[in-house]
Amino acid sequence: MTKMLTAVLAFSLLAFPAVSSAQTMFRFPASQLADQCGNGGCVVSAYRDYGGRDYACGGVRYSGHTGIDYALAGGFSKMDYGVWAMNAARGYVESTVDGYYDRCNYWDQGNPYAACGLYTANYIIMRHPDNTQTWYWHLKAWTQQYARGTTLTCGNWIARVGSSGASTGPHLHFEYWVPGYGSDDPYSGACGTPYTRWTAQGAYRGLPGITCQ
Repeated sequence: MTKMLTAVLAFSLLAFPAVSSAQTMFRFPASQLADQCGNGGCVVSAYRDYGGRDYACGGVRYSGHTGIDYALAGGFSKMDYGVWAMNAARGYVESTVDGYYDRCNYWDQGNPYAACGLYTANYIIMRHPDNTQTWYWHLKAWTQQYARGTTLTCGNWIARVGSSGASTGPHLHFEYWVPGYGSDDPYSGACGTPYTRWTAQGAYRGLPGITCQ
């Protein structure tokens, strides 16, 4: 029993980082204009994986997924039209990679180096005032608008959504990182974390709100 209790407590410490009221809150990380993610233009294709469940105890996830995928409902034609990723909170551009092929359409989780591979995604990493990070992955090549070190207010068009790297189609992989802990989930739910990091989380399978902190 003691060993079991210890294991449960250890899991609890790993599952939930310390909560602070000073932590950054996020808006939806893409444009919700009518011709962008508005009107069903973007959909949730995968939430963070909690060992077979998503944050709301549903099945919208895949094994080992550590972020949230917002897919373009129109596929590559929507990508060609141009949908903008937006920084979810104020901060500065800490890291970027650009120039990789952005029309990847195949990923084998059993062989992640096949096709475009794991390390060929275009991405932006933002650092926020509380030292947390947000990651914006699979971006369209040569659409990034800001250089490393640029300080931004919340809600700028930072790059277009693409399908670079280990990707089966155009989508934005958004991920939230906490210093000293690692990847965390901005969504709150019965099978996930006990708190939300969205300014307006929204309904399950819906999109978060666009209000900045």
